[in-house]
Amino acid sequence: MYCRQCGTELFAADRFCFKCGSPGAAGEVSRLNTAATSAGVRSPLSFGPPENRWWLPFLGKTAFPAGYQWLAQRNTLFVCRNHLVLIQGDEKRNAALDAIGAMGLVGGVVGAVRGMKDSLLKRKIELTSDQAQRLFDDHLLVWCTKSDAQIWRYHEKPWMMIRSTSEQLYCPLKAKGGIIHACAVLWCTVEYTGHGKGDIEGFGVRVVDAGHGIPEKKVPEAMAASRMALPD
Repeated sequence: MYCRQCGTELFAADRFCFKCGSPGAAGEVSRLNTAATSAGVRSPLSFGPPENRWWLPFLGKTAFPAGYQWLAQRNTLFVCRNHLVLIQGDEKRNAALDAIGAMGLVGGVVGAVRGMKDSLLKRKIELTSDQAQRLFDDHLLVWCTKSDAQIWRYHEKPWMMIRSTSEQLYCPLKAKGGIIHACAVLWCTVEYTGHGKGDIEGFGVRVVDAGHGIPEKKVPEAMAASRMALPD
């Protein structure tokens, strides 16, 4: 089966197209999950192995709720096939693996699993449903589907015929107590984040134009104004 929006080949289990985020092939799966939720049965968290990873701080309209202040720090974002999964951990090498490997330790996140570093770098890590659920219940993991996320693109005023854009990622992150609306700057020509723009297309989420003809120095203000329009 192929996506009706962009033509990407889909599998029977896909709820959404991993390229453009349009509804996928698994309408029946979605219906059964909805029925199970209505009946009080919690669907297990299942994300699959990450296709890419970023290490980003997130910002919101206001301060994040209690237990989730860590979102404003540098953490590990897993870009999976159909989901974006943010795990607490600010060490670029393997802090997220430390959290997973230390499930039985108080606090959840420790720097004690150095032997698993290669697994993370080679993208062999895959959260089991049990591990993901325990991290989620301990307020150490939040996530959203790619179909709900967006990349907001800011088109800057050309300089010497050179056109450039800046981008920030918007995610309605599912947390233990509800939805947390948050943004992360992926690229800003004024405040360089250290990421190459070629990586941005790898998110597989919808790109939305958020502004045109913005002076370069005004881009951070435009991004902040977008965040101020987020739901409370």
